[in-house]
Amino acid sequence: MVEKKMVVRASMQRMFEIIRDYERYPEFLPELASVEVLSRDGNVAVARFEIEMMMRVVYTLRLLVTEPDGVTWTLEEARLLATNAGQWNLKAIDETTTEVTYGVDLAFRGMIPESVSDRLQAIVLLQTLERFKARAEASEPS
Repeated sequence: MVEKKMVVRASMQRMFEIIRDYERYPEFLPELASVEVLSRDGNVAVARFEIEMMMRVVYTLRLLVTEPDGVTWTLEEARLLATNAGQWNLKAIDETTTEVTYGVDLAFRGMIPESVSDRLQAIVLLQTLERFKARAEASEPS
């Protein structure tokens, strides 16, 4: 698993709300074509994600919310992915600042070399975290 930490100028509650609002991810993650929540049961959601990168990748995740500070996920179904697991962990620094840790473990099926997969994973990790940070900081009430 590759992990990255970042300090976000937004409350832990605000960051948590953004992470849990899966259907709105396409508003600020440009490669994400759509997200559809297929079911919710308590703190578990199953959602289908469609990503448009070099090709369309469709996968379904089981997301487990651990309020108030985290979300973990595992892969339910995908053709091109062998693994997609990860986590968000939040830690309040103060009322308006949060330390965010984002970790992801991706593995593709087929002929993609591990070095390419690792590089893609690192790029996606950093871009995703930066986009969530920008979303939270832009929407944090003053």
